[in-house]
Amino acid sequence: MAHWEDQMKVHLRKLEYITLILSDERVKEKEDILGAIGESFRRLTCFSYYFLNTQDEMTNISFSEQLDNVVHLIKAKLTDIIPKFPKLNFPKTSKLDFFDFLWRNLGELQRYDHASTAPVKHHIEEIQIHLKSLRSFVENVSELDIVQHPNLVNQVTDSAYKVEYIVDSIEVDAQWQDYFWLDNVLEELRLLSENARGIHLTMAGLLLVGQCAEVDAEVQDSKNVTQVSLDRLSRKSTPAIDEIVVDLSNRENEICNQLIRGSSKLDIVFIAGMPGLGKTTLARKVYSSLEVMRHFHLRAWCSVSQEYEKRSLLLEILTGIHGLTEEIHQMRDEDLEDKLRKLLLKNKYLVVMDDIWGIGAWNDLKNSFPNDANGSRILFTSRLRRVALEIKPQEESYPLSLRPFSPEESWQLLEKKVFKEEGCPDELQVVGKEIAYRCQGLPLAVVAVAGILKTTEKSQDSWKRIANNLSSQIIDNPEAQCKKVIDLSYKHLPEYLKSCFLYLGVLNEDRDILVSKLIRFWIAEGFIPETKKGFEDVAEAFLMDLIDRSLVIISKRRSNGKVRACRLHDLVLDFCKSKTGDENFFQHITMSDNPYASFPSTDYGFEFDFYQHSSPVSFASYRLAIHLKRSHFVESKPSGLATRSLVFFASADSEPKRPYDISFIWHNFKLLRVLDFECFNLGISFPLEIGILVQLRYLAVGGYLKSIPQSIANLRKLKTLIVKGLSGKITLPNTIWRIISLRHLHVSVHVAFDSDDEKLGDSSVLENLVNFSCPSLSCGEDAERIIRRLPNLRKLNCIFYESPDSSTNCNQFPRLKCLTHLESLKIFYYGSPLNNGEFNLPLNLKKLTLSNFRLPWSHISTIGRLPNLEVLKLLSGAFEGKIWDVEEEFQNLMFLSLDSLNIAQWNASCGDFSKLERLVVQNCKDLEEIPEDFANIYTLEMIEVHWCGESVEKSAIKIGEETGDIKVLIRSSNWSS
Repeated sequence: MAHWEDQMKVHLRKLEYITLILSDERVKEKEDILGAIGESFRRLTCFSYYFLNTQDEMTNISFSEQLDNVVHLIKAKLTDIIPKFPKLNFPKTSKLDFFDFLWRNLGELQRYDHASTAPVKHHIEEIQIHLKSLRSFVENVSELDIVQHPNLVNQVTDSAYKVEYIVDSIEVDAQWQDYFWLDNVLEELRLLSENARGIHLTMAGLLLVGQCAEVDAEVQDSKNVTQVSLDRLSRKSTPAIDEIVVDLSNRENEICNQLIRGSSKLDIVFIAGMPGLGKTTLARKVYSSLEVMRHFHLRAWCSVSQEYEKRSLLLEILTGIHGLTEEIHQMRDEDLEDKLRKLLLKNKYLVVMDDIWGIGAWNDLKNSFPNDANGSRILFTSRLRRVALEIKPQEESYPLSLRPFSPEESWQLLEKKVFKEEGCPDELQVVGKEIAYRCQGLPLAVVAVAGILKTTEKSQDSWKRIANNLSSQIIDNPEAQCKKVIDLSYKHLPEYLKSCFLYLGVLNEDRDILVSKLIRFWIAEGFIPETKKGFEDVAEAFLMDLIDRSLVIISKRRSNGKVRACRLHDLVLDFCKSKTGDENFFQHITMSDNPYASFPSTDYGFEFDFYQHSSPVSFASYRLAIHLKRSHFVESKPSGLATRSLVFFASADSEPKRPYDISFIWHNFKLLRVLDFECFNLGISFPLEIGILVQLRYLAVGGYLKSIPQSIANLRKLKTLIVKGLSGKITLPNTIWRIISLRHLHVSVHVAFDSDDEKLGDSSVLENLVNFSCPSLSCGEDAERIIRRLPNLRKLNCIFYESPDSSTNCNQFPRLKCLTHLESLKIFYYGSPLNNGEFNLPLNLKKLTLSNFRLPWSHISTIGRLPNLEVLKLLSGAFEGKIWDVEEEFQNLMFLSLDSLNIAQWNASCGDFSKLERLVVQNCKDLEEIPEDFANIYTLEMIEVHWCGESVEKSAIKIGEETGDIKVLIRSSNWSS
């Protein structure tokens, strides 16, 4: 009897959501509908008694059919009042990745057992079964390159996105129509699964008779994404920033001569040429060359592009000259111009204005560039030769025009990129030269196609297919041919890299992309699979793969050699922007889009409601990149039913001086997964309503915030939390310990834990947190109590302050050895010197930065004994004392920075730093010299001396001259600041 009762419960559970629908007021008003439904339920009740009495399997089947009939009747009766499923623009790219992401999310939801989804638990279980089989179908169609069934694949993908939208809507704020829609999409999936099974049989038959479509040998599938090679993470495996992509050595010398020699008056130097010829590459090589760095006191770079904002250019230049402060952010445009001019006065400076399209940008900025007759220079790059003639109409000198490569030069570059020093095999020479010829002399095209060839089979057949794909009727249009090469590179990307690549096009916007931020976005979006390796390691490997394919450019490196920032070439960026639109991957909203094109270009110094009589702004896109003024966006109060990502790029205006009310976000964008509003000032109160956005995985906000509300714990899926505080300390609630999914927690200026967090006990652990900044912790046991609850930290940036308890046990360096995974540690100390100056550091540490401990040099021996330490930065009084006698070998140290220390004598030998590659000494006014034995460190590549005494500069120059291999960069303290 119990068995049949269980069977009955299974059947009746399928009707749970029906009761929720019938309780809706709109349904209660339909008496005729309720009557018909009631009669069906009465018949079903009678049948259930009969079923329990007979306990017959055939009756069980009949009861199931009767149940389905009741559901269909109810749906038929309610058809007229059920809202239609909204028309949404779902993405078309990376279908397999989305299936995997959705599968994982549905599984997590089932385990979480959310009350709102409990009535449709069985629906979700069946949906998972269909998704699993349909994913295999989509994968097989992709692998076999079968083009007969694109509509079916698109239908499958759309149905999967519908499932995500409906299930997430039920979890956030269940409406009765959501349950109907879920039932409908389940019917769709049943039908699609049936159709797909038939096609599977057809495909199997084709395989048996050898008639299957040819598998494209070059396109790598994404099945083995979890086996991605992490060898790419090696710091030595990444190409150099100034890698010789094109052989422009003669042109490089020519530009250097124009910058360094010639007139003492402020002068303008031009590089012109069509896109893809290497203008920016050449400019960057010159800008970063040792000769130019030594010659100019100040250097700055800005990217102009066709559409530019004067304020953005000023801020970009000031970043290079001075660095951005809160004061600078708040300045008006005219104050920024004045600030820049004052900083440049009496200094020999170089400013690069990359990709300028007209004289307007120069006219906007030229008054900020003083002419002190000291040899300062402005370097322009432009695809338009006429721009040079407009800016310097009276000059006899013409812009340096880059020419396309000859076929032989193209082949030399292609061979070098694909085979490096090994050389091309004889059997590939002919087809290789044909491929190089079809790149039309554009270095960018050559480099891009080399990225394809490196990842394909090195056979004549494979290379001939590439050559055939490059042949086209546009052979006489090099720029169009270059775009075709980029498109071909994109098609040859593994499925799992395509979304990652397109995301770069959203964040680039003529600026460097911080790799740390990019990776956090990728993880939040679900682009990075869950493997035995950490999400961050796999994401870094993905980025290195894109760099290796020559689609992404390294722009900045970290002190340990890893990539800090990257960017895209202009043509690659244009391709990404076009593709994101075509694939519904991201929608860009700008000032030229309706209704924002009609908004006033300035607020005239006061606020007013200029949008109250207009129709609401709504978006159907899955992801939105907003490029607007803050006030325009807030006034329009837009909405997006299915929008998952909202990334805001503030346009034109300064850092907000007043708080903005963005409360509409919580109600108008309920399904957000990514919310990047770091550039908004939320005021002093973090909104309590943030807990509504339960789907969030990435949250970045800013403001004069004092604390974060308890409701943050509702965001159980959150992986990244960034709070940009504009003043002082921000307090974390004790509920933060409940967000066990959290991986990245960044709060500035600094963050403290709620004093009540002790109530949770040490059992509350953030075991997934790998990156944390910037907690302020009291030295001793208080700090240790927090740190023990963060066992898997890999990167920590924190403040240690003197304990209020002056006892010996409290005011000492916290025991950090429990952080066995910690690789990067940065500590600023505030207070009187520690009672016990012994450092307690984890042995796995690779990077260490210390400030303000003011300990004697004898205590550094503990640091020297760290076996894996590669980077050491001692800043602002980290140690005190006139003499540093190095007693402990730093056996694996590669980078050493000494900044603002009172050291006078540094006694060390080459054996103490046997693997050192780069030494930076800055603001050490008392230091007499760099140890002369450093000339015998065979790994040493560069010594930088900034604003130190003349004797230190001379000792560095002497070491460089003795070896001939060590580069020496001097910034003299005699220059103006």
